[in-house]
Amino acid sequence: MNIDQLHQAFSRRELSPVTVLETLLDEIEADKQDINAFVLIDREVALEQARASEQRFANGTPIGPLDGIPVSVKDMIAVRGWPNRRGSRATEHDPLPAQDAPSVAALRAAGAVIFGKTTSTEFGWTIMSSNPHTGVTRNPVNPLHSAGGSSSGAAAHVAKGWGPLALGSDAGGSVRIPAALCGVVGFKPTYGAIPSPPLSAFADFAHQGVITRTVADAQVAFASLSKGHYSDPCSLFQRSFESRPGKYLKIGWCDRIDADDVIDASVDQRFQEVREKLSEQGYWLERVNLKTEGFAHSIWAVWVARIFESFQSWPDEKRQLLDSALLRVYDEGAAIDTASVSAGRTALRDFHNRLNAVFGEVDILLTPTTSAPAPQLPDASACTQTDLNWFAGNSFAFPFNMSHQPGISMPVGTSSEGLPIGLQIVGRKYADQQVLSFSAEIEPILNLFT
Repeated sequence: MNIDQLHQAFSRRELSPVTVLETLLDEIEADKQDINAFVLIDREVALEQARASEQRFANGTPIGPLDGIPVSVKDMIAVRGWPNRRGSRATEHDPLPAQDAPSVAALRAAGAVIFGKTTSTEFGWTIMSSNPHTGVTRNPVNPLHSAGGSSSGAAAHVAKGWGPLALGSDAGGSVRIPAALCGVVGFKPTYGAIPSPPLSAFADFAHQGVITRTVADAQVAFASLSKGHYSDPCSLFQRSFESRPGKYLKIGWCDRIDADDVIDASVDQRFQEVREKLSEQGYWLERVNLKTEGFAHSIWAVWVARIFESFQSWPDEKRQLLDSALLRVYDEGAAIDTASVSAGRTALRDFHNRLNAVFGEVDILLTPTTSAPAPQLPDASACTQTDLNWFAGNSFAFPFNMSHQPGISMPVGTSSEGLPIGLQIVGRKYADQQVLSFSAEIEPILNLFT
């Protein structure tokens, strides 16, 4: 059931937030596919929240549309009194957060039932779906395949049907990529639209976002979460653009960003079919050129420098608790020279300038979300040096973290192997409502591909 269906059922007293939560938790506990979407579930605390919500509905005083709705939080976001392990063995002795992150506080204020924390890759550094703390998270569509990352568990449990809403984070595609691979909706709003402290080495890339099964649910969640907070100054300066019907918009599309990226044939074909279907329905589409040489190399130089910055102040004994792959990235960041980082930053700025010119001409940009469907799960120890730069095969998501623009991934059917394929819709900075309204408008068309 989606958020509105649950809310209406609660209001009519046909369902109770308590029974919905208990059923949900029982299903998670009984999972035989070993999806492994959660690092923590707090049944007692969640039931206490659900009982309070049930009483509000009994009194006819629900707080709003999220009241009683079960919601998970990615294990990169602070929840008061719960460990914030961030997918790592190195955080075992970190103190428990004394207060909620602003987004979690907003969920509580809306009456949501926060029942658990979902898996993330270690410190969100990659888009694989395993971490050294809790192991592999599997794709519920096919458990032999990756759920994507770094919001691995968030996408997996929403796709499995264990609740309609998950709170995630996205510094290079970490909401949109797993959503695409699991066949659900992943929305990354404009930078700062959802407050996201504390500041880190990746602060100027990192967005918080939501994973849902429908655009309508993403809209409901965004309305509650997009509130300014003193702890994140960027959140205090939100702006908005008036949204217009899609057939009055100029829609650009591109099927290549990194010139070296190899696009799976099933993704290429489905993207073409989507464009053809939208054109048939009267939408204005025009190809734009964003193809860039060496883009993955440019972002990787910046990325490894940020990884080094993240952990360089740690004592060596704590740093050695990081996974060996992340340690290799750290070492690469320690060894990289200033000229290489500067060249990478320059290339990203040049691309950003090209992107600004494109959005001077178009209102919306369409791309695939990922270059291929979900890969098969490898052995966790089989990561080779060439595998570390995950941007090399995933060039569509991260550019819009650099530019702070809103983007959403929507499911558009499956490949011949039955694996989900995602369509990414990107809007101008601050035009979050335009992205959401356009996505909702074309959702019935995209559903034809399922």
